[in-house]
Amino acid sequence: MSTTTYTTAEPGTAVLDLADSVVMTLLHDHVPLALLCDLTLTDGPTSAAILAAEGEPDTRWWER
Repeated sequence: MSTTTYTTAEPGTAVLDLADSVVMTLLHDHVPLALLCDLTLTDGPTSAAILAAEGEPDTRWWER
């Protein structure tokens, strides 16, 4: 499922919709871009399958 957000703004003005803000927040919190891309694949593996295949990192960066 995909959604499209149409926004009007003055030329030269940056516009972020809610989805952009969520992604930017995740990136700011150091969630790897590759992980976000993997998780957006509708026919890709589940997060449990990714964890089973890749394992957890040595350092649990999200708990700092």
